[in-house]
Amino acid sequence: MLQPAHGRLVAFNIRSIIWRSLFIKIGFRMANYRNSQKTWLIVIILAVASLFALASATQPDTLRTQLENLAKEHRFHIDGLEQLGSEPSKQTEGDIRRQINSLLADYNFMIVGGGVKIERVSISSLKNVAPKPKSSGAVKTRRMGAHHQVRALLYGPNDVEISTNLMVDTGASTLVLPESMIQSLGFSLENLRNSVSQTAAGQVPVKTGVLKSVRIGDISAENVTVSFINDQKLNGTRLLGMSFLNRFRFSLDDENNELQLMSK
Repeated sequence: MLQPAHGRLVAFNIRSIIWRSLFIKIGFRMANYRNSQKTWLIVIILAVASLFALASATQPDTLRTQLENLAKEHRFHIDGLEQLGSEPSKQTEGDIRRQINSLLADYNFMIVGGGVKIERVSISSLKNVAPKPKSSGAVKTRRMGAHHQVRALLYGPNDVEISTNLMVDTGASTLVLPESMIQSLGFSLENLRNSVSQTAAGQVPVKTGVLKSVRIGDISAENVTVSFINDQKLNGTRLLGMSFLNRFRFSLDDENNELQLMSK
């Protein structure tokens, strides 16, 4: 039997309402799912960013900070941190002594304490990593009238490098510097002796000491006697005398402006 047209229309409308409701529910769920995915994605991004921020906050950015953190963690005192430059922190492993040895590989230092207990770490200076000087060679000079002048690196008791110009003078028995350089080279009354030197202007009082090293170009000599004279007496002159030159067989080449130094 055929159903009346009105009944068929009502049934169709009911089915349409049901399907539309179902599609709306599915749409809301899909929207919620997408929002949920976005939310979780944001949470993950924030978590990763937080971890990176935490890692940056806890990882020291300099060698000095790294050593200070170690000292606090293991309860030891550390001296000489002012000797450190701006080196970045380093990756280390092993026990505390091995870590300190690795971190301070470029420095002269001492660990005080027995066994696994460290009481103090004392940093004295940066290791000298300069290439070993040659014992022979030619050094370019600058002419000052009839005289030759060279650039020299001086090292006193404090191991601080002082760069200065020295006039080559075979008539000077020692290397001669002004008294104003005594402190900068690390000399004290204990490592200087008073004496008198005969000059063209007569006798003058001098203070005599020993430089750890004198370097000219790639050539150096150790334990070089130096005389300090009143600044006004020298009038700005600084002399490279025989206490350095006598370590070598030497000659001055006026034509090429060179000081030739050959090991004996």
